[in-house]
This record gives sequence, structure tokens and C-alpha cells, in this order.
Amino acid sequence: MAMTLRRRGASLGATISFLIATPVTTVTTLFLLYAFFGCKFVILMVFTGFFIAILTGLFVDIFVDSSNVEVKKRIKCSHCDVVCEHKRYFGFTEKLKEVFRYGFLEIGRDTLGWIFLGLLGAGIIATLAPKEIIGHYLGTGFLPLILMVIIGGPMYICSTGSIPFVAALVSKGLTVGSAVVFLIVGPATNLSTFFVLARKLGRKTAVIYIVSIIMFSLILGYLIQLIV
Repeated sequence: MAMTLRRRGASLGATISFLIATPVTTVTTLFLLYAFFGCKFVILMVFTGFFIAILTGLFVDIFVDSSNVEVKKRIKCSHCDVVCEHKRYFGFTEKLKEVFRYGFLEIGRDTLGWIFLGLLGAGIIATLAPKEIIGHYLGTGFLPLILMVIIGGPMYICSTGSIPFVAALVSKGLTVGSAVVFLIVGPATNLSTFFVLARKLGRKTAVIYIVSIIMFSLILGYLIQLIV
């Protein structure tokens, strides 16, 4: 979807901001965050996600020359295989059907498995992980923030499936700031995303994307630890 926005004429910064903000503000993510952490944490996550998305997008627009990145104004429709505007071929009824198909079938297929794995991991942590150890090593200081980046950065982590897992860690003593760092960095930064961005938008864009997310997440996570 982000690449489609770029081909339609969105700036590099706007495309990057979309990639960062989307995992944090999906409906399923917000509802799960509210269920496990409450309203204040939801507001904190949304603010942090938007702040990092906007700053990273600005960094990309400032430091990357986007004139050499190909922009295609007209793309091929994934449904009808015609190079044209989608709305010319799909009426209101078809669009309404697509909304329900996506909302009740596709989203469920994409997220339910990850949520189940997250709940399974949360159950294992809540049952077996010693609270004293997690509280000792992940309860204070800057080290827990670094560990969350190291754990969540390289691998793909679903934004919804990671919430029960992090909630279990928080119940065992993980700081709120570290939880925010993991929930931001985990879904947004992984090796597959980096290589796709490097190929589609340029290596410099991909590096700024990764470095900015990690840097701003650590700064905001540490400030949250000091305040909350």
C-alpha cells in the first residue's frame, strides 16, 4: 500500500510516515492495547507513533533526493487487471462487499494467528518466567530499552500479536518505556522491510528509516520511563 501511495505521487517522507504510523494506529492494535494496558497507554502509543512517523518522514525529505525515484501516476488494478482508476469499474455495491470481505475475512486471516501466538507466548511468560529476574534486568535504566531494540529490530513482529507478549513482560516487571520501544520498533523495523525499502526507495532512505525509528524510540522510551 505504501508503494502504491508512492507511485501515485506521495513524497518519500509521506510514504515513510505512513509505514511507521500504520502498525500503531490500526483498529485491531488500538483495541488490543486498550484491553491489555488501558486508555492512557493507547494515547501514549499513538502520540509516540505519530511523533516518530512525522520526524522520520521529515528527515527523509530533507536528506534524500527523491528526483531519481520513479513515480508512476497510473497503476494496474489488482482486481480487474486494467490500467485505470479503480472507481470507474467498481460501483457502490462492489465496494461495500469489498469492505466487509476485507474487514471480516482478510484482517482475521492476517491477524488471528499472530494474536494466538502472542497469547501463547504471554501465557508461557506469565507462568514460567521468574518475576524477580525480569524486574532486575528489565525493570530500570537504559539497558531494557536497548534489549527491546535488539530483540524486536531484526525479526518480523506482528503489531497485534506482540501486544499480549509485551503485556506479560510488563506484568513481570518490564518498564512501560521499554514496552513502547518494543511495540514501535518490532513491527516497523525488520530485515525484510529494510531490503524492500532499499530496493524500492533507495538504500539511503532505508538506512534513515531504520536509524531514525531506533533513535527516536530510545529517546522517547527513556523519557517515558522517567515520567511514568
